[in-house]
Amino acid sequence: MDDNDAYDELDTAALDVLRELGPLSTEGWAIAMSDRGFGRRRDMYELVDTVDSVDLAFLPDMRNIAVATLLEGRALTHRLNHREVASDIIDSMDDLSPITTLLQFADDPAGLRTKYRGIGDGEIFTIRGIDDPQWPPSEALVLPEGTLSDYEPGDLVSLVVVDGVVRIRAVDGPLEHIDVTAALHEMVPEGESVERDAVVYQLMYDRPDLFTKPGPPLSEIYAGAGIEQSEDYVARTGFDFDAAADTTRTNIVANTFGVHTDGARALIWFGDIMRDIRGDAAHDARQRAEAAVSDGADELTPLARSDVAALALNRHFDSEGAAESLLHVAGALLSAGPRRLTAAAHWFRATALDRLGDALSAEKALEKALDADSHFEPAVLALVEYASTRGDAVRGLSLLGRIDPDAGADLREMLEPYVPQDHPDLGRNDRCWCGSGRKYKVCHLGKNILSLGERAQWLYQKASGFAAAANSADLILALARIRTEHLGSGDDALAKAFDEPFVGDVVLFEGGRFAEFVTSHGPLLPADELMLAQQWLLVERSIHEIESVSPGEGMSLRDIRTGDRHDVTERSASRQLSAGQFICSRVVPVGEGFQIFGGIEPVDPSQRTELIEILDADPVDAEDLVSFLSARLAPRRIETRDGDPTVLCEAVFELGGVGGLRRRLSRKYGAAEGDRWHWRAGTSILGTLTLDGTHLRLEAMSERRIDTLIDDLMTLHPDADQQSERRLTAEDAMADKSRKPAEPVEMTPEVAALLEKQIRAYEKKWIDESIPALQGWTPRDAAGDPTRRDDLIRLLDSFPEEERVGAMSLGRLRDMLGL
Repeated sequence: MDDNDAYDELDTAALDVLRELGPLSTEGWAIAMSDRGFGRRRDMYELVDTVDSVDLAFLPDMRNIAVATLLEGRALTHRLNHREVASDIIDSMDDLSPITTLLQFADDPAGLRTKYRGIGDGEIFTIRGIDDPQWPPSEALVLPEGTLSDYEPGDLVSLVVVDGVVRIRAVDGPLEHIDVTAALHEMVPEGESVERDAVVYQLMYDRPDLFTKPGPPLSEIYAGAGIEQSEDYVARTGFDFDAAADTTRTNIVANTFGVHTDGARALIWFGDIMRDIRGDAAHDARQRAEAAVSDGADELTPLARSDVAALALNRHFDSEGAAESLLHVAGALLSAGPRRLTAAAHWFRATALDRLGDALSAEKALEKALDADSHFEPAVLALVEYASTRGDAVRGLSLLGRIDPDAGADLREMLEPYVPQDHPDLGRNDRCWCGSGRKYKVCHLGKNILSLGERAQWLYQKASGFAAAANSADLILALARIRTEHLGSGDDALAKAFDEPFVGDVVLFEGGRFAEFVTSHGPLLPADELMLAQQWLLVERSIHEIESVSPGEGMSLRDIRTGDRHDVTERSASRQLSAGQFICSRVVPVGEGFQIFGGIEPVDPSQRTELIEILDADPVDAEDLVSFLSARLAPRRIETRDGDPTVLCEAVFELGGVGGLRRRLSRKYGAAEGDRWHWRAGTSILGTLTLDGTHLRLEAMSERRIDTLIDDLMTLHPDADQQSERRLTAEDAMADKSRKPAEPVEMTPEVAALLEKQIRAYEKKWIDESIPALQGWTPRDAAGDPTRRDDLIRLLDSFPEEERVGAMSLGRLRDMLGL
């Protein structure tokens, strides 16, 4: 949505909340606006129409109206002040917004445009010499420089709509007397607020002659009628706009997040504190946070509930400086907040410390949170993550027993495979089975005895969990979108990309999150896992040639960049891959062996050089890497020789009379072959024209070519009447053909002999052609070069072994190439 699109339809309080929420779906907007506090309930579809289109506006009774038609010929005025005259920028909200709504959706021919404080780039205000960040407070009408050079402060200007275009004009002569007090009081009942623009539109609708001549500014008309304005709304004098705005904001947050109004107020108060202190010096931020917490103690109490606390954190923890702000807010809650918020405050503090890289202090804060409330769910889940990082699956599962099983289902599933298996044959005081000489109870009883290789997957899961919580959302989303570029749009495709191991692995390594994990959480890891993690940091993603495969067990790989060879344990992929293929992956040590985490990406031999360049970059660009390796997912594109998409095109024309058309076609395309002309470029045929009586059929293999043929025909024979047209992409044509059973072809001895002669000639030509799979080398040159010979052998091995009529013979090719 453009910065200005929704402004006129939303009050400032609603905008504040929507800025906090970020982009919302249509349903989200409808929920957020379903009970606004100001005015009346608005139908979802009406709201969406208004947000998306300048054509519609609303009357106070919620009827739609064609605003451009209503405003035609209308004039609204404004009294200028010295800043407006000096800057050619008008504070247009109170007097002119019913008309400036027409300027929000397109460039105005007269050069007028609207701009809003706090939304989008505000450079124009600085350029025009306005150094007050609070002026204009909301909507500004930006005029071409010099527009107001002949005006003085106090002069009136008017906006008038002429032929749908907004014009600015001087006001000369007496003003039209406008008395709408009775109508305003009827539309704006005591104790209610109504949208200002809707009121103006109703006045115009009821009185077609109103505002057709310059009159007093709207602000003066309202004041004279005992009506006050506040942003987008008007009400009777004395109306509490601030209280109504608070109610609106609370209702929006409550409806959007599904919480009660007390929880919504807590979320708003918490968010205001976080924003207000962001960027302040530590001492000032702490003092301001404590004062705000003290003032809003009652409002903040619902943060003691797990769901409200989690929402508060999630809404305000993904921006720069949020961790520092959260640390100050947590400290303020502990020193000046209600006692009931102790658990939540320690959890906030732990989350901030974790983000700032102090995992040990964060763990201590989580322990304090559970001392205050042993069932505070967010703290329990966070401490389970820490227990997992330490390799203590038993404690993690024990902690999960304190909360709803559904809340920790994913963590439970991760931890259960790593629960230590006791030796029931040993007593607690028996010597330990490991040979240490110590008693079983102090050595290995209840302790993980899995090998490092068996725990490698767990280590990878720990790092992945850290990455998901480490402010990685923007990076993950960017890579997921690149991954799905060729898979079509839609939430399903994007969700699959989020779950893809390759995208997650790039976030971890090329995205730097694994290094952050080792730095911040390394002190929590078991010593051998920390050492393994540090080894992984030294491993680069590379291109590997599969030398051999043991289906269901593993593969032998050769790194083509370093020459290193590894035997990799890989049960699933080894059932699908075969020797001679190339893959891009990260092969990491896992104790005594090697494994691949983060997916296996197939690599065509022709891609190796370009991919090596990407992998050799320092640092590797994560987006370039994902984009390159995801290109294989694109649907196959079949092109003509001049680079256009291949489209099977046919157009049939009724000529009426043929007349001299034959002669004109022959002049343009050369002599006809019977009733057919060929459009040629060198030896290539770009299109054909076939005459059948008075019908001419045009055929070409691209839309550009068929359009050229049609244009030529209309030039040569203007009376031609098109009867039909068909355009079918090559991909669709192939798909259609694949759905139809193949017709058996009768292979006569004569046809077989002809095919054999043609294929032998092609084989002789092929061995001296540049082949993309050989990096542009010819098969003959590759056969004579030791560095390319293996590539050629792999290419030939991919050809069918059996001899078939009409197909190149693998035996003949090997003989010609000396293989």
